[in-house]
Amino acid sequence: MASAYLAGAVRHVRSIVFVKSLANNWLVSWHQDRTVAVTKKFNDPGWGPWSLKDGVLHVQPPIDVLQQMITIRIHLDASTASNGCLKVMPGSHKEGVMSQEFIDQYSKTHREIVCSAPEGSALLMRPHLLHASNKASNPGQRRVLHMEFSSYALPAGISWA
Repeated sequence: MASAYLAGAVRHVRSIVFVKSLANNWLVSWHQDRTVAVTKKFNDPGWGPWSLKDGVLHVQPPIDVLQQMITIRIHLDASTASNGCLKVMPGSHKEGVMSQEFIDQYSKTHREIVCSAPEGSALLMRPHLLHASNKASNPGQRRVLHMEFSSYALPAGISWA
């Protein structure tokens, strides 16, 4: 599926499972997914800042790397406004990497789409598309498998973590 949106050899580079429930209910403000996970630090212009999250090295790559990525979210349960489904701002990825100040302004002047989705469906998006989710108002189980794919070739000796 990712190959339909990316040129060249596509590889799966990261997966995350999100589980919202009565015991695990959170709000996510408007943001872009701007970092990638790699196996080791390297010195290349445009890559940075670097950080360590849960023992995994993360870095913000240049925008052309993010443009060679696609996220596929598989809904293991129905996602609805009442259980805190994803919201997006269509076309926002075309603005490139945004500062938090720009995101705050942009989110006040552009429309959001609530991405309700039935169990078993898939949602595809660019990682740097502005997205958010509300805390569930009627928390039941909402599980999403978040998978990232890329056609970007990392420098020699570096792998996706």
